[in-house]
Amino acid sequence: MLGAHGIGLSLLDSLGAIVWLADVNDLSLSFLNRQASTLLGITRSDAETHSSILSRVHHDDQAGLREVCRAVAATGTSRPVDYRIVGGGKLVPLSGHVHAVRAEAGDTLLGLAFVGLAASAQEPAESPRGAALEAREHGSGAGDDAVAMHAAAGPLSARRAARLRRIEDIIDNVDGIVWEVDADTFRFRYVSAHAEQILGYPVARWIDEPSFWVDHIHPDDRHWCLALCKDATARGIPHRFEYRMIAADGRVVWLRDYVRVVMENDRPSLLRGVMVDISEWKNVQAEREKTVSLLRTTLDSTADGILVTASDGSTINAYNEQFVKMWRLPSHVLEQGSDEQALATVLDQIADPDAFHAKVRWLYESPEEESYDIVAFKDGRLFERYSRPQRLGQDVIGRVWSFRDVTRRFRAEAERDRLLVAERRLRADAERAHGRMAFLAEASRKLAAAPLDVHPTLVAVVELMVPALARWCAIVLPEGACASGRPTTAATHDSPTIADRLCPLLCRYPPGADDPIGFTDVMASGQPLVAPSVPDEALRAAARDEAHLALLRALGSTPRMLVPLMIQGRAIGVLAMGAKTMGSHFSPEDQALVEELGRRCGTALENMRLYREVQEALRRKEESLALLDTLFSSAPVGLAFLDAEMRYVRSNRALAVNIHRRSPEEEAGMTLHQVLPELAPRVEPYIRRVLDTGEPLVGIEISGAVPATPDHGRHWLASYYPVRTARGDLLGVGVVVVDLTDQKRAEEVRGKLYQEAQEAIRVRDDFLSIASHELKTPLATLTLRLEQISRRLRDGQPVDKEPIVRALAQVERLTALTNDLLDVSRIAAGRLTIRAEQVSLGELAREAVANASMGLQKHAIVMVEPFDDLVVVGDRSRLAQVLANLLDNAVKYSPSGGTIRVALSKHDGEALLSVTDPGIGIPKEQQGMLFARYFRARNAPITSYGGLGLGLYISRDIVERHGGRIGMESEVGRGSTFTVALPLEGPREEHARPS
Repeated sequence: MLGAHGIGLSLLDSLGAIVWLADVNDLSLSFLNRQASTLLGITRSDAETHSSILSRVHHDDQAGLREVCRAVAATGTSRPVDYRIVGGGKLVPLSGHVHAVRAEAGDTLLGLAFVGLAASAQEPAESPRGAALEAREHGSGAGDDAVAMHAAAGPLSARRAARLRRIEDIIDNVDGIVWEVDADTFRFRYVSAHAEQILGYPVARWIDEPSFWVDHIHPDDRHWCLALCKDATARGIPHRFEYRMIAADGRVVWLRDYVRVVMENDRPSLLRGVMVDISEWKNVQAEREKTVSLLRTTLDSTADGILVTASDGSTINAYNEQFVKMWRLPSHVLEQGSDEQALATVLDQIADPDAFHAKVRWLYESPEEESYDIVAFKDGRLFERYSRPQRLGQDVIGRVWSFRDVTRRFRAEAERDRLLVAERRLRADAERAHGRMAFLAEASRKLAAAPLDVHPTLVAVVELMVPALARWCAIVLPEGACASGRPTTAATHDSPTIADRLCPLLCRYPPGADDPIGFTDVMASGQPLVAPSVPDEALRAAARDEAHLALLRALGSTPRMLVPLMIQGRAIGVLAMGAKTMGSHFSPEDQALVEELGRRCGTALENMRLYREVQEALRRKEESLALLDTLFSSAPVGLAFLDAEMRYVRSNRALAVNIHRRSPEEEAGMTLHQVLPELAPRVEPYIRRVLDTGEPLVGIEISGAVPATPDHGRHWLASYYPVRTARGDLLGVGVVVVDLTDQKRAEEVRGKLYQEAQEAIRVRDDFLSIASHELKTPLATLTLRLEQISRRLRDGQPVDKEPIVRALAQVERLTALTNDLLDVSRIAAGRLTIRAEQVSLGELAREAVANASMGLQKHAIVMVEPFDDLVVVGDRSRLAQVLANLLDNAVKYSPSGGTIRVALSKHDGEALLSVTDPGIGIPKEQQGMLFARYFRARNAPITSYGGLGLGLYISRDIVERHGGRIGMESEVGRGSTFTVALPLEGPREEHARPS
């Protein structure tokens, strides 16, 4: 196709890109397009003389280009490359891709092709001569179209045909898509074969589908790609851009498109260009950007300041934020990129700027050298400086400077050295202090291990002091200092001869007012004393005799120290010690040690005193507890203690056994509900109130049944008291329970007896009143009648029968009252007798009814009796007395009159005699006492109803002596019915039996 139409060379010349083909081994040129020829200044004929492309490449970029070409030749994969072309006295940067060119059939590598653009995206200006020359040589591009058409129509020379085939191979083997489109529609007119390899679409689709390119641009890039191309085409300028297309298999392919606008009649006609697959480069670029970002993040996060410069120090290539912060550099200095200016800015911070600058210059002049040193600043900061060359392969391309602020470390090291010296000094002090503490610990151990007696304790102390710390040691407690009241002394000396006599002499000669050693002064002042040896003259003056002088010389011949033994701010004794040698003295540490020993001795003596007091207090407490325990256990009242959770802690037998029916040990730990389930709801609020308020509750009366006596109620008087510690903390509640059951019962009995006595008095008073009334009434009537009769007889008048009859009736009434009183006496004495005989109750009842009916006006007595006569064995007169009493009561207690019914009947072998009246009735609560002696119902006043209250009492006794019974039924206001039941076979005659 290329050979037939001659379009291939025209495409290469119209792409707007620089295209050259070179040999794989030495990069000698074999082909140039018009743009490359113009830029390099090499004609296509010169290229065929195998001029190397490297001859036109800047010497600093030759190695890089050679390396990329080798990589493409080795892998067959296109690679991006940037390099500079030297031409016309100036540098032109190029950017593009190197592709592997292979034979159409097979994998034979024919050469390497570069396709790219100048960095400004503009092709280099070409001279008219160059364009004409190319036109004459190739017959295309800048020459006459007719010439081109003529060349295409006529037979091609062998040389031109070979050249066209070579160009076709170049186009088809370029690792990119060479294309040509209509400038108005963007419809492809030509696409190289490599299009199918890159995107997978057949070339025919590219050309046949009018909007193929637009349709397959990635949707995110479509809008701006079209806008960019239309704008550049309208202005007729070449352009380059990167975008994405969707491949046939759905892949996203990154392309870099080099585009040149072909103008006709000053308007865009065609667009020609090369699409290069940069997907791999994009991936590598993304990875490189991530690597650079990671490196940048690492540099910015490190504590070291990093600076990268050119190897000669001409420019600053990179730095991190820590470097800026450490060197306090203004941003505008670093933005200029001049290392020399940055260096000049920081020199005034350096303590020795000349040496610093000289070292920097030496390192720039010696690019292979590495260096480490410490940089000192005027403000006291210190930096570690490390410098080494930056390499790319074997070449040195720059220098890396690393700075670390070691100010704190150096200061810490200096502080460490200072502390080491102080530590050694303190360790020596600590060892001495340890020795003193070990001595004090041993002294404390001996004081603690000594028996609780003063003298052995003092002996243990003085024996510890000599000879470890002193030549001699003595402890003197004057009279009254100890609990015993006697003076106490302990002493020893490093000389056994003196040691045996020292303590007896101190006891024999206790320190006095003229004591030259200082015991008396220290005891009086309570302050320690350090004194030199005492002159012998002073010792002689104070000595009482030779023995006393020997004692004073033993104690005063060397320097000495005396400390008071203090208890609660007062001195109770003195601890004294003498220096080991004449010339030695006591250091402040020695004095502090002895004073501390004195304090511990005083504490030990105080502990002994306190121990004795505590022991005595414990003994008294045990005695008190024993007394309290005995009282608690044997107290006749119930005692208990409950804790804050209302659980029994302790109780005595009077409460636990007599009330709870448990042993005291058994109910320890039990709750109130477990011990007294019935009474707990009533008792618990009292205890809870005491726990909440802390106030006692005294004299609470409680009644109920308890486990000890579940069948009958009991009564108690309970008191509840808060139990507190000495500090006032509430521990629980103490309970005191007094059993009031017997007292309550006695009170009930006394109350009942009192009521009975009151009732008896009332009955007595009623009886006396009734008896007086009942006796006085017939006597008054009888007296009146007898006076009438006497007056008539005295006057000689005849005496009427009626007064006599009435008088006799009153006599009979008195006789009946007298007989009732006699019967009561007989019943009480047990002498009332029954004379048995057969008695017809019917006949007896008729006689009684007849007698009772005499003189009645408002009452009527009716009798109801069975057809069979009822005969009982009994005392006729006594039974008549019973019936008469019942009828008399029926009439008496029916003041309004009415019918009184007397009925006889037989039931279960008994004869029943009943008297029913319509009277006032008897209150129900008094019916139980109706048959008692002298009893009268409350609703029957004496003034209205006569009688002594003996009739029913006598009647009941008579009936019961006949083996029968008497009962009644009554309702107030509706009358009463009295029923007598007698056995049809009564008892034989018997003498009086107790009622």
